Amino acid sequence: MIAALSFLPFASLVQAAPPADDPAVPLILAAAESLFQTMKARDYPSTWRGLSAKSRETIVTETIEAIRKAGDPPVSRERVRDDFAAGGPLCRQYWEGFLRRFNPDDALEKSRWEMGAVEKDRAEVLITHKGADRPAVLRMFREGKTWKAGLVETFWER
Repeated sequence: MIAALSFLPFASLVQAAPPADDPAVPLILAAAESLFQTMKARDYPSTWRGLSAKSRETIVTETIEAIRKAGDPPVSRERVRDDFAAGGPLCRQYWEGFLRRFNPDDALEKSRWEMGAVEKDRAEVLITHKGADRPAVLRMFREGKTWKAGLVETFWER
């Protein structure tokens, strides 16, 4: 029993550092903030580059489906991807519609940001809008050496 209790003072040394102490935190927060700043500036190619691969692919799929439902001529996945990357007409139409429902200033100027969990390739940024009881948990993903925002992983999958 004494041997087991003597180990307790060292148990705290085994625990992970608080998320705020993780050296990746400044990069994670900068990537998250950049997403909302590029939306606000209507810099859609930069917004696109700031999204996770899953978010980009989901948006491409949704765009192709919307075109099909509208009865317009079909477009290839590659054409839609290229259009979003270049800030073309499909991209502008998509993001302008998105921004009619979402104001990036709500996140940038009217919310408190805190770091949530940080793992090797995943992290969470807690964004609490003024007056809200609970934060939105923005999921971030390391893809290669860059942190990307999981817009779809955060807001589409509830």
